Amino acid sequence: MRRTFDYLFSANHEPRVSFPARVREHSRFKFTTRKVRSSGMVIARGPWMLHGLTLLDGDPDIIAIAPFPIAIRYIAAASDEADTEWKDHIPDVAVLRRNGTVGFIDFMHDVDARRCTKLNRELGLSLEKDCGATYEIMWAGQILSQPRFYNRNLIHSNRPRWGEADLSAVERSILDQSLPATVANLSDAVPLNVLTERWEDQAPEAGHPCAGINVVASSILRLAYVGKIEFDMSRPFGPSTTVSRRV
Repeated sequence: MRRTFDYLFSANHEPRVSFPARVREHSRFKFTTRKVRSSGMVIARGPWMLHGLTLLDGDPDIIAIAPFPIAIRYIAAASDEADTEWKDHIPDVAVLRRNGTVGFIDFMHDVDARRCTKLNRELGLSLEKDCGATYEIMWAGQILSQPRFYNRNLIHSNRPRWGEADLSAVERSILDQSLPATVANLSDAVPLNVLTERWEDQAPEAGHPCAGINVVASSILRLAYVGKIEFDMSRPFGPSTTVSRRV
């Protein structure tokens, strides 16, 4: 299975589910992320999968995502409960965690809980026994749980884009500071926490600071995305948030 997992999170992986162009345009959602190494994009099958992908992309512990990874064959109870049968299931995503473990995830609305409880139990047991991977269903209420969803949305929104440098000057300056420290203290300590703007034909010294932009806060969120720092996700991210190095 390790070879299969290596393929899932490689640039060569192709999703086992695809949608026609007309369907993609009218009833599906495009989600972009650097964690999908094959294409950088996922076609989400619905809003709960879209919200769940945002949650996963903003999770610093997850370093790679594979959409509609493979068809998993597992043993399930037959409809009459008197026997067992083989079934196939394609999860919404597979995830590779920073500690090297692999998990398979489906995103569901809470109204599907009764229908999917047996799937959660049977598929989870089969994966754990066969290859040591995990399986879970993320329900809508769990996905939208606050303030975790708010914090991970911030991390996702400030993620590094394709082609950006690994670490900017501001991010390197933050890592040079004495941590742990609050966002407010880091904003005061980092001299580069100023974004200026000017017209193209004006001299550089004519630039003036943009109001309402905290470069340090955005850089902290990007550092959290790449696993360099961490902060308490149980409280909303803000000036009083304490930032520490990730061990």
